[in-house]
Amino acid sequence: MLFRSPRLKLAMRYHFPISVDMFDFLTTGRFDYLEIGQTAEMILQMFPAPECVPKGLLVKKGWNIWLYGNIELHFSDDRLTQIRADFQPGEPLNGGRWLSLNPWFFNHADKLDLYSTIAKLVQHRIDFIKIDTPSALILRLQSGVELMFEKFSGQRLFAFCKQKTTLPQWAHEPV
Repeated sequence: MLFRSPRLKLAMRYHFPISVDMFDFLTTGRFDYLEIGQTAEMILQMFPAPECVPKGLLVKKGWNIWLYGNIELHFSDDRLTQIRADFQPGEPLNGGRWLSLNPWFFNHADKLDLYSTIAKLVQHRIDFIKIDTPSALILRLQSGVELMFEKFSGQRLFAFCKQKTTLPQWAHEPV
């Protein structure tokens, strides 16, 4: 069966889930063979079609968002701009029908807070910098993956994302 869309030509139909290891994602930034900047057409040649609304695309204010369980692929101008998941209390990390996730410490992500996450990262020698924004605390891992925590009320992990990485402002300042 082929997936057709006016903008996308052909997609391989997978009859088995793709395996994604979240430890590998956090340490290397690899999410199967996806790379930020790839076109939707390129992705559909090596990755299952999304599970969301008919034809697999959810359009939201100019952005296309493909859903695989609670994993989101965000597109702008037909290019992958972000891989993201938002965590809801009581809901496990879920790749839906087509992504088989090895969750590592995301098994109970809704119970992770900033300090337990830092301890786990240090234990596995995963380098990061901590960024304090007006609305969140962010751990930006060396791999480019960002772990986002509530700034108040328990500093609970609420999302992860990988996008085009930018250096924090202080890194641009002369020493």
